Amino acid sequence: MGLNEKVQQVFQYKVVTKGIVNSLKSSIKLPVYVLEYLISQYSDKGLSNDEIIEKVKDVLNKHYILPEDKNKIKDSIKTDGSIVIIDKLLVDVDLNKDMYIGSLNTAGLKDILVDDEWVRKYKGLLEGGMWGLVRLERNEDSSKFPVMVGKFSPMQISTDEIDEYISSRVEFTRDEWLDLLINSIGLNPEKFDFRQKLLMLLRLIPHCETNYNLIELGPRETGKSYTYNELSPFSLLVAGGKASVAVLFYNVGKKEVGLVGIWDVVAFDEVANVKFGDPQGPAMLQTYMESGNFARDKMRIEGKASMVFVGNIDNPLQIWEQGGNLFSTLADELQTPALIDRFHYYLPGWEIPKMKTDFYSRDLGLISDYFSKILHDLRKKSYSDLIDKYYTLDKSLSSRDTKAIRKTVSGLLKLLHPDFNASAEEVKDYLEFAMEGRMRVKEQLKRRGGLEFFGTTFRYTEKETQITKNVFLKEMMSGIGNMVAPLDVGEIYTVITKDDRMFPIKIETNYTNGNGNYQITGRPSAEAKETIKNIYNYIKANATNMGVSNKLFEQTYIAQIIDENGSGGNQEIGAAFYLSMISDFINRPIKSKTVVLGSMTVNGNLIKTTNLYEKLSFIVEQGAKTVYIPISNQPDTMTMQPDIWGKLSILFYASAEDLSKKVFDLE
Repeated sequence: MGLNEKVQQVFQYKVVTKGIVNSLKSSIKLPVYVLEYLISQYSDKGLSNDEIIEKVKDVLNKHYILPEDKNKIKDSIKTDGSIVIIDKLLVDVDLNKDMYIGSLNTAGLKDILVDDEWVRKYKGLLEGGMWGLVRLERNEDSSKFPVMVGKFSPMQISTDEIDEYISSRVEFTRDEWLDLLINSIGLNPEKFDFRQKLLMLLRLIPHCETNYNLIELGPRETGKSYTYNELSPFSLLVAGGKASVAVLFYNVGKKEVGLVGIWDVVAFDEVANVKFGDPQGPAMLQTYMESGNFARDKMRIEGKASMVFVGNIDNPLQIWEQGGNLFSTLADELQTPALIDRFHYYLPGWEIPKMKTDFYSRDLGLISDYFSKILHDLRKKSYSDLIDKYYTLDKSLSSRDTKAIRKTVSGLLKLLHPDFNASAEEVKDYLEFAMEGRMRVKEQLKRRGGLEFFGTTFRYTEKETQITKNVFLKEMMSGIGNMVAPLDVGEIYTVITKDDRMFPIKIETNYTNGNGNYQITGRPSAEAKETIKNIYNYIKANATNMGVSNKLFEQTYIAQIIDENGSGGNQEIGAAFYLSMISDFINRPIKSKTVVLGSMTVNGNLIKTTNLYEKLSFIVEQGAKTVYIPISNQPDTMTMQPDIWGKLSILFYASAEDLSKKVFDLE
């Protein structure tokens, strides 16, 4: 039995042919879950896809009114006494007047009287509103509220069917169920590999996991905002712009909780433009993302909404390779390390391909409204305990790391194993995937937030075998990074720490005809200038013994400090500059994937490098394979984690002469 046949047999009227949806949604500006509801009304009539499309179009032509047709609605009510339209009805409670007042989303009509009957029957009208067929009638009893709702027929499923949904999982293999979910979000599972499918499911975790903080930055046209704008009536996509504290959190004047108390998901699109007018905004957002509550008007207010940030980022892998900031798209006020540390997952949007026509599903998938209600109900459950059955997380992980990993695994289990039945191998897939997404956040914090974020090892231990495994980012495993590029004569990499931050530095030294002088370019700091001066004077004083007098005094040497992050350099560039000069003297390049740490005085005495473990971790991240460090740092390596030794060849040098001999294999 094929997947389509199995899906139809198990779910019957809760599925829809996604190909029909894709044919309609490009020309009709309605949420997908409304379109699918309409399509589902004709799916069991034995009609062809084209016939179903025509039936739906007939209904929409008759009842769907565009915003510019507001006066036509009023005229129909005035002339005929009533009109039936398709729209989203939102109801507010007016305690002063002891009545329910409605407004229509698309038509733009307000002050519509709503009878208690519809509010009692459909609670969703008070909880963000519901789409449906709305019969608007003339209210002869009130001049202030001349329009009333005569009847409301929802186009959303409101019954509780989660138990039946969970019990249906046993009918499918993991891969079949995964493909069903991918079809259900409107995509063709045949066009994506397993990893890409999991990344797409990550977009659903905010829908089924409370207070989940997700950021996805990547190229345009990869479907980043779709699941937050189209899939679910419980999700709100906020367009880029000012984020008001009153709208997002709490309106003191109206004494009303904002969006975080109404919606399951609040997603910010085009995050580069999201800014707070109120200086308290970023601090409140930071608090809410940590604890799910905030203080306002002398009250502690709770919210369950997950926070999602999506936006475009150009050349993300180039940014990664240059040791740059993958959060650079965020507004400056949102780029504090404290706020970034609240993200549970950084979804690498650059791994998801741009959407093409054949990437969209043409097979059966769950009706979006039914599926979104299931996700909404799954928010009440937690599945993270399944991790503890098979694995133990490393103790070096912070409480935020652990919380983020557990919430991500819980979300993936809810999606893929709602019956809580997953093997150890399957849980391991999700655990490594969850650790990777949190690790991407932590690595960015290391680059920009200081040394406090080092010392964490993303690894876990299998309880049965006691085997420990380290997790690395795909970017690391791919070996991408500046330090893997081939080096030319006079080029060498080093890493420095400055102001509690890590900075990759590349030294390039060239020469022209001259008289033994040197120049420095690249905006060096005063400390870097002094270090280069000392190293140059050391070489000059020992030029005869080194056999480089002719080359040194007949040339002018130009040292460039390539510093993508603008540190300006410091004394820790000394050994790298010395080696770049030796490379020029002997006209031999340094081997690629090599880094030199440490410095030396004007007399050639070695200076021990600082923050060795953090630097070596960063070098591993950048893809280098060999590192030279001063012999005085050898005691620091005695207690070093084995993952560093497994990734790097660590070589010690006892003097400047010893360094040049070992690097260039000189006699």
